Amino acid sequence: MIFIGKAPYRISLLGGGSDLDWFVNKNEYGLALGYSLNMYSYSVINLLPSKSKFGTLNYSSREIYKNNDEIVHPLIREAFKLVNLKALVELSTYGSASGGQGLGGSSSFLISLLSALSKVLDFDWDQKNIANKACEIEIDKLFKPIGRQDQYLSALGGISCLRFENRGKVINKTISNEKELMLRGLIKHFYLIPTNTTRKADKVLSSIKNDISSVNKLKDIRKIACDFIESKETRGHVLETNFHSSVRSSWEIKRSLSNVMNSELEDQYNFINNLIPNNWIRLLGAGGGGFFLISVKEDFQNINNILNENNLQNFKYASLSEKGSECSVY
Repeated sequence: MIFIGKAPYRISLLGGGSDLDWFVNKNEYGLALGYSLNMYSYSVINLLPSKSKFGTLNYSSREIYKNNDEIVHPLIREAFKLVNLKALVELSTYGSASGGQGLGGSSSFLISLLSALSKVLDFDWDQKNIANKACEIEIDKLFKPIGRQDQYLSALGGISCLRFENRGKVINKTISNEKELMLRGLIKHFYLIPTNTTRKADKVLSSIKNDISSVNKLKDIRKIACDFIESKETRGHVLETNFHSSVRSSWEIKRSLSNVMNSELEDQYNFINNLIPNNWIRLLGAGGGGFFLISVKEDFQNINNILNENNLQNFKYASLSEKGSECSVY
């Protein structure tokens, strides 16, 4: 049988950074609002016959292995160890975007892999279990300085509001129907524009942690998210205005964090901001590269013409994925 695990990338809208464990542990909680993106990672597993002497792992490189301990790729190695996979396998992985793009790519890859492994071993894991296991591998085992929103936004699908508490506890909060309806309408007008620069999120996040001014800035980002999420407002046009204002305010704080922006990214930001009529534009992920997310004001045809005429052809639609992690068996 062939097992194909699938997991979406993610878009963080509000609260990003307050999901980091070091911040949560010192400041009671974190809060994030985001959604699963209609771009995916895939992990394809073929169980090899028991007489096989080695397995193969195909990702950006190719590995041949005889046991889990000698696997070089850290996420694959720790995922196999976590589920105590004894059989040798042929694994092939695919993704809609490369790592370092600010879309939660490494977590999406790991979620897809764990989704496939859970089917291989017939584990009764739901999407939240898979997200928790991914956090265990990335944060607790490999000590990556990342937060927990990527794994949950990828695994759960749709729009999610997440509260992060001490000891890795993650609560999926409910937002009002009016807020969800408003967000679903706005997402239809979101674009991703590549910076054509990749970066290691770990390096950027470590520099933020080591900057003593970061705590108060992350508190302000959390407060902006909290004010919007907890608002009792129900009028759609007011919610839309408040959301745009919240994203703009949050972005102005984030761009002041250590290593989020540089002169090249600032030039790109200003070029796009002046070129395209928009509600806001912001850099996704930890910063330092990846994609700009832009909320456009004009219709798609006009925006497409503007982007193509200015050599920005590699843009993508930042559309919503209703489904989170899943696995198909053939």
